[in-house]
Amino acid sequence: MTATRSPDRLYELLPAVYREQDADEGLALRALLRIVASQVDVVEQDIAGLWNDLFVETCRRWVIPYIGDLVSNNLLYDPGRIRDEDTAAAIFTDLVGPDLRPPIEIRTRADVAKTIYYRRRKGTLPMLEELARDVTGWAVHAVEFFELLGWTQHLEHFRPQAAWFDIRSLERDERVDGPFDEASHTVDVRPISQFQGWHSIKNVGFFIWRLESNRLLSVPARIANAPWEFHFSPLGNDMPLFTRLRREGDETGLSTELHVPGPIRRAFFSRDLEEHPVADFTDLYGMVEGPPATLEENPDASLFVICDGTPVPPAQVLCRRLDPWPASRPSGAVIEIDVAFGRIAVGDAFAASPALDVTCHYGFPARLGGGTYPRRQWLRRNDVTNPLVRFTVVEGSAAPPNQFASVVDAIAHWNTNGKPDAVIVIEDSRTYALPGQIALTDESDLTIEAADGERPLLRTDPAGLIVTAPGTNPDPEVRGALTLSGVVVEGFVQVEGDISRLRLIHSTLVPGRTIAEGEPAPADTWSIAIDGTSASGETINAHLRLQLAFSIMGPIVCPEHADRIEILDSIVDGLDGAAITGEGGGEAAPLTIQRSTVLGTATVHELDASESIFTDTVLVDRRQSGCVRFSYVPPGSTTPRRYRCQPDLGVRKALDEALALDPTLTQAERDAIRNYVDGWLQPSFTATEYGRPEYCQLRLACPVEIRTGAADGSEMGVYCHLKQPQRESNLRIRLDEYLPFGLEAGVIYVT
Repeated sequence: MTATRSPDRLYELLPAVYREQDADEGLALRALLRIVASQVDVVEQDIAGLWNDLFVETCRRWVIPYIGDLVSNNLLYDPGRIRDEDTAAAIFTDLVGPDLRPPIEIRTRADVAKTIYYRRRKGTLPMLEELARDVTGWAVHAVEFFELLGWTQHLEHFRPQAAWFDIRSLERDERVDGPFDEASHTVDVRPISQFQGWHSIKNVGFFIWRLESNRLLSVPARIANAPWEFHFSPLGNDMPLFTRLRREGDETGLSTELHVPGPIRRAFFSRDLEEHPVADFTDLYGMVEGPPATLEENPDASLFVICDGTPVPPAQVLCRRLDPWPASRPSGAVIEIDVAFGRIAVGDAFAASPALDVTCHYGFPARLGGGTYPRRQWLRRNDVTNPLVRFTVVEGSAAPPNQFASVVDAIAHWNTNGKPDAVIVIEDSRTYALPGQIALTDESDLTIEAADGERPLLRTDPAGLIVTAPGTNPDPEVRGALTLSGVVVEGFVQVEGDISRLRLIHSTLVPGRTIAEGEPAPADTWSIAIDGTSASGETINAHLRLQLAFSIMGPIVCPEHADRIEILDSIVDGLDGAAITGEGGGEAAPLTIQRSTVLGTATVHELDASESIFTDTVLVDRRQSGCVRFSYVPPGSTTPRRYRCQPDLGVRKALDEALALDPTLTQAERDAIRNYVDGWLQPSFTATEYGRPEYCQLRLACPVEIRTGAADGSEMGVYCHLKQPQRESNLRIRLDEYLPFGLEAGVIYVT
């Protein structure tokens, strides 16, 4: 507000006679008062900042611990005070930004702000659940396990929940030994942990859902083996459907299965449909957005189906098991849905080859790869000095000259209009085809970008997306550049021209090129291939930079003479083979990689790595420069100097302990210790197949040296930015303070 004030506001307060005299003397007094006014602005801004610092909602981050000390709030771990360097902002200078670091889910500000609120409700189960949710940022359900114990009934203290289990309810059967269990159990005296020791008088369990639920709104369902068989996933793979995360109706109640982002159970979905036989929507099924005068909308619905442009009401939906696919088509005007596999079977009363649009939710551990999560700061910024030409793409809608119905049409228009620096913005999450070739000029910079919150699927030609450029400009730094942002690409990209930059930002190049059911696997599996020589035998792409941020892709082939490969917070899936390599299996360009996971071997010229996981051998040619720090590097790898890497650190610790007990250990005994540590100290993942919700998530049984091996104590690999160990530690700190005396808390991860 002070920045818009007139610099002459003090001068204008002077009587007119002095201003007239000052004008005669060359306005020296006005110049002096302008200096005074600028210092007044500084003082006023400082006073305003001090006023804001009086309140926890508006204070600066460094003030939060001091306000917390006033209410005796035990300080939690706050990575915001020691956050990593913003490498992405230094690399991607043309994005909206300004801060490109992922948001921190540890909510110290809310924790301090609600301290008095928590203490007034101290010890109540809803309060403990809300506290856990506020501190961790995860969905949480709290359970008092003594309520689930089998009790000998007494007439003066009747416990209706402690009764024989009703096995006639399939839906209730499925919830046994889960977060929403209602069955009575015998006492378990073991210490409470992830899998045992739950049901005891003193135990309170906190069930946590770590996976996020992301919505796909009105996307085309993918046809499977028959024209009446469909997948919810536009990629054509089996995909468990998730519930939409929603807040509780009031703060005094506990969360239910509708409030957490978890996979939908078949029995739960079936019961939900049975309880709403004639309604326009159910708790799980309903139209989120749609044409007026059809069905009543339910913004909290988790899934919905539109068949041939007509919304399908719940009365026509059936819950079925569709694995394997039924031998014959269902009869009648019904839509059969398998929520466990994300499959749909359309009844024979509909068209022979119906078209389905679906709304659903899918699960994933973090906001990376192409997804429908917010990423506004990662969009391309429009430079005032060099404005970008912007085209929009909306399926079925064209309004020339700047709006088109397909990506192919938009690129064709860009081709015929001089190929300027441009951004093609895709405004929905539909499926689009890419042209067989994008021919850049030496000066053009093209970005294909999804709008914030959208996740379009782009399908390349069977021969891939070929990127060409003349490469004749004498300045190689300004040659053609291509950026893919916020999209999922089914296929691969091959660079045949001489360009300066290829970027993937919050995008996915499907590992294996396709995961659709029934489609044969391609002979080659690489996702990005960069040619090192032209058709005439000349060296090209010597100044190319391949930049990946918060992305997922299959193998990368890049020539050794390219400038550099830069990978931030990404997954490179080698599909049980080479993940990063050069032409012909040789060395790739120098690699800089931070907080990423590489599934497969990596062969590069130089390496600078931090807080990353390599699951297979890493071979580096030039080891005099570069460094590998806080990372997992498999035995047998040749890398530059390493700092606090695993399993080296674990082996050294085990040898030091063994030598302290017996300094006369032979070399054979030392090798045995080394082999033993190498055998167990290695990363293990919940799933390594792309398309699974828990893709590349570290197992709970993964060695703690890897789960807490990053520089700040978080996990190594692509999910380092989630700070999961710190979130659990903060929760345990708060539970020690707020849990009633004599009770013991157990943190139990559901996803």
